[in-house]
Amino acid sequence: MRRVLSLLVAVACAAGFVADAAAEGRGGGLRGGGGGMRTPKEPYEVLERKGLFATGLRAAFPAGVDCPGIASPYGSRTRYDGSARNNDHYGYHNGLDITLRAGTPLLAVADGTVVHAGTAGQLVGHFVWLHFAPAATGLPVHLFARYQHLDEPSPLAVGTTVEAGDVIARSGNTGTAGGHYGSAGYPHLHINFLVGDSAEHTVKGPMLGPKSLRYLDPLGLYLVPPPSPADNHALRDLPDAAKTVAVPVRTTDGRTLPAGSRTVWPVACSPR
Repeated sequence: MRRVLSLLVAVACAAGFVADAAAEGRGGGLRGGGGGMRTPKEPYEVLERKGLFATGLRAAFPAGVDCPGIASPYGSRTRYDGSARNNDHYGYHNGLDITLRAGTPLLAVADGTVVHAGTAGQLVGHFVWLHFAPAATGLPVHLFARYQHLDEPSPLAVGTTVEAGDVIARSGNTGTAGGHYGSAGYPHLHINFLVGDSAEHTVKGPMLGPKSLRYLDPLGLYLVPPPSPADNHALRDLPDAAKTVAVPVRTTDGRTLPAGSRTVWPVACSPR
């Protein structure tokens, strides 16, 4: 009986870990940092069609400010420390990571609405989803952005409207502590964008699914003129000279650079 009970406990623990790991947007890593690549849930050709690959975009910030940069870019198969990613979508990063001290204010990248929020387990932690309509971004699509590893649950209720530059949450290490980065975790923001042809979407656990789901490299939000069509295939096919993206920002003293920009970086920049 004792052996049977032990087996049941082990199976239950494994099932819980698999359920946690199924969430999209991993920023932390595999518990314990070892093991083989997780079994993908669908052929890579399906994910490639949705835009899960490196685009080659690079961020350029305004002169005169210091901005938290990208620690692990979209589509990367390695974490900020150079270690290989282990996930069930062939190791590709479906967002970008920004290394931050816990408690750093996180900003709405455009005018939008809170559409989902909550807390998941390993690899996600506290999270909040925002929806950005085409009028807010200049893109001919609807964007859904998930901010994860928050220090605490976002104080904003579903349905709350926000403006570009508003503080929506604070960075943390939830969902990473006790994983690849050890008991201290890795304080950072993981942000990923999903594209939909409309505002329709469904939610399940920490996941949100817009109709006609596709991925978008978050740097694609800031590209001028906007990519056409607004997807990662168009971004990947840009000539190299066009892949440096001038990122508009909000400064810690409340300015928007360049003035009048309707989108901003998700973390404020410090004037020099």
